[in-house]
Amino acid sequence: MALKRLHLSKKMRIGLINPNQNLKDAAIHLGLGYLASYARQHHLDLEFKLLDTRIAHRKDFENFFSQAYDLFAFTASCQVFDEAIEMAEKLKQSYPETPICIGGSHASTEKERCLAGYPFDFAIYGEGEQTFSELIAYFKGEKELESIHGLIYKDESGKIYINTPRSLILNIDEIPFPAYDLFEMKKYPQHRLTTSRGCPYNCVFCNSSSLWTHKWRKRSPENIFAEIRFLIKHFGRKTVIFNDDSFNIDAKRVIEFCNLLIEKKLGIIWSTSIRVDLVTQEIADFMFKSGCYNVSVGIESANDEVLKRMNKNTTREKIYAGIQMLREAGIDVMGQFMIGNPGDNLESVKESIEFARTSNLTGVEFYTALPYRDSLLWEFVEEHGKLLTDAEPYRYHNFRPRIIFETPEFPFDDRLKAIELAGKNGFYHALTHDEKNVLLDGGRIMAQSIQKIMKGKSGNKLYLGLRKVYRNFK
Repeated sequence: MALKRLHLSKKMRIGLINPNQNLKDAAIHLGLGYLASYARQHHLDLEFKLLDTRIAHRKDFENFFSQAYDLFAFTASCQVFDEAIEMAEKLKQSYPETPICIGGSHASTEKERCLAGYPFDFAIYGEGEQTFSELIAYFKGEKELESIHGLIYKDESGKIYINTPRSLILNIDEIPFPAYDLFEMKKYPQHRLTTSRGCPYNCVFCNSSSLWTHKWRKRSPENIFAEIRFLIKHFGRKTVIFNDDSFNIDAKRVIEFCNLLIEKKLGIIWSTSIRVDLVTQEIADFMFKSGCYNVSVGIESANDEVLKRMNKNTTREKIYAGIQMLREAGIDVMGQFMIGNPGDNLESVKESIEFARTSNLTGVEFYTALPYRDSLLWEFVEEHGKLLTDAEPYRYHNFRPRIIFETPEFPFDDRLKAIELAGKNGFYHALTHDEKNVLLDGGRIMAQSIQKIMKGKSGNKLYLGLRKVYRNFK
């Protein structure tokens, strides 16, 4: 079925689907936005409609599926792949002739495994904009499937083909801003941007290299600033969140960007994830002065041996020093820790919990390490540990307790004790949302409205005050 061309007599109609009903926070999916904006740049005869299941009501579902489409395109991380499967199966029953494509981090990690036995006809792995645009060209009779790099597909007999990988877009300033017009922007409490792609590090638990490789590519400060100004002009003033793996890989770029915000007096407040060991007092001060109020830092462990075995390329001392510089500058620091990486045991987790309690962090989250294919942790478990389930990796997030493997030095019972200890300190968190989070969605939207009504410093100050109440309630 997947090899059949579409008979297009008018604009090609594409349904974009972001299945994320059970994720904790409502957030625009930038990947889908980039796919649409890049495709529009190369095809003038496209019509997109987008469904975000996290914010959609019953009427939104009905409106979306009441129309005919030439192609359905899903994005999925491992956490939401089961939701994607369920939706795709229903689509196959209702629209058996409409091809279904899947992309995102799960497809990049699992590759042909996300097609075998599942209702998807195509998968895009790696950076997706060019591949998706060329897949559209295939359906229009302008491209052959085997020539599309980064594509995986089934033939009519079900045989799966994996094409060669896609080369990266080197100058990501050239990619048009996401197609924000496809999103119900008023339903998202923050403006989210990506200012870089990839990560030069190789931490054992991370498989982001399957999507971006280890090459770090950055957008220019001017390009980032232009997008922020565009968002404020068209969708109102909100807090800005940068979705980068590590915003501060290039210290010079950070200072140039902060100076641009200061000089242009945009008056935003913003947050991001950073490498805390790369922080200097100068950078922390510039970030705060430009409106940065909060950062998330992947600490993972406070034990130097565990950090070494995780390939974190840092030390407890450097982490502590970075936290103090940020706090001295006036920036809140959310410390994120993991339980169960190579070298970890009950005693090292206790060490991390004590560090979390005493290192001046303003927020703490502990998670359990989950082994994914294309990560060094997967290889570690195969060689040194024991998987406790034969479930597919996308189901790992559904486990309670979330213990997927054990090692001789860190058996199941000790891992359970570690989770319970982190929980008793209020540090253990899940990635899914519950009824309390649903109620807090209203609070997030209210805080966003305040920033629109009370522009400038007064609105930002009130927003941060409400955020502190939210964090304590959470």
